[in-house]
Amino acid sequence: MNLIEITQKFPTELDCIIYAEKIRYGKKPKCAYCDSTNLSKRNKDYRYLCKDCNKSSSVTVGTIIQGTRVPLQTWFFAISVITDAKKGMSALQLQRNINVSYPTAFAMYHKLRVLMAEENKNVQELDGIVEMDEKYIGGKPRKLNHPHVNEENMRPRLLNKRAKKHAELEKDLYTLKKEGWDFTPQGKNRSLIQQNKKGRGTDNIPIVGIVQRDGNVVAEVMRHLTYEKLREMVKKYVDEDKSLLITDNYQGYKSMKKIIDHIKIDHSMMYSYKGVNSNTIESFWAIIERGIMGQYHSVTPKMLPNYVAEFVYKYNNRENNPKMFDDLVHNMLKPTSL
Repeated sequence: MNLIEITQKFPTELDCIIYAEKIRYGKKPKCAYCDSTNLSKRNKDYRYLCKDCNKSSSVTVGTIIQGTRVPLQTWFFAISVITDAKKGMSALQLQRNINVSYPTAFAMYHKLRVLMAEENKNVQELDGIVEMDEKYIGGKPRKLNHPHVNEENMRPRLLNKRAKKHAELEKDLYTLKKEGWDFTPQGKNRSLIQQNKKGRGTDNIPIVGIVQRDGNVVAEVMRHLTYEKLREMVKKYVDEDKSLLITDNYQGYKSMKKIIDHIKIDHSMMYSYKGVNSNTIESFWAIIERGIMGQYHSVTPKMLPNYVAEFVYKYNNRENNPKMFDDLVHNMLKPTSL
C-alpha cells in the first residue's frame, strides 16, 4: 500500500485508530488491561476509560509500540515507505519522508525490523533444490597498490596521473628506507596482505543463508561456522527427505550427506555445471551487499540480525507487496512481549 492509498484510506488519525481497533479487538473496542467492553466514550486523546478496572488505555497498550508519541498514521506512513524500498533505506531518508527526528526514525525502523523477524518465523520448510552459503559482512578491503611501478614498461594507456604518483612515491620510499625508516603497519593495521583478506579468515561477521530455488530464503547471523551449527540450521529450515542441498566446497559442509542429499561445487574449478550452482543464494547476497554498502554503509554487530531480517522478509514477499503492509500492521498491534 503506497502513501497515496494510505492517505485516501486513513485521512485522519482517528481513522487509523478505528482501523487498528478492529484489527485488535474485532467489532467492539475492549480495555487493553482487562478485556472489558464496559468503556467510557472516547476522550479527546482517543483513549478510553475502563469502568471496571478504572484504567485509561489505547489500542497500542501492550503492543511493541506501547508508549509511542508518534501518531498511528505516521507509523502507517513509515511501514509504507519501508516496505516499498527493495534494498532498504537509511534512517535519515525515513526521517525526511515522515517528518520525525532522526532518533525517532531510527527507533521506529528497528521496531519494524523486529516485526519482520517475527514474521520470518512463519516461513514453511524449504524443499526441492536448496542452496546454502555464507556471506561475510564488513568493510570492503582496499585494493593493494602495485608494489613496483615501472613507468618504462607500462602501456601508454595505463600511464595516467595515478601511476605517475605511484612511481614518484616508490622513489621516495626507496630513498627513505635506505635511510632507516620503517613503514611496516603496526598494531591494528597489521600487514597490507592481512588487510586485504576477504571472506573466511577475516574478522567480518558471517551470515549463513539457505534458499529454495524459486522460493523463500532464510538467513541467520552465525558467529562461529561449524558443522554442528550448519547442520542444526539445515534441520531447522529444510525438509531433508524432500530436498537436495547444493553448497560450495567449504569444510563445514563436508558431512552434510549424512542428513540430506548433498552435492558440492568447487568454485576454484567452476561456478556452474548443468544447473548445479549456488547462483540463487549469491543473488540474495548481492541484495544484502547493495543494501548495506549502498544504503546503510555500516551496521553494528548488535543490529546486524535486524538488518538481515529485513532483507529476508522483503525477499520472501517480493511478489506480494500489499501483503507486507497488512502483515506488519497486524503484527504491530498484537499484544506481545517483544
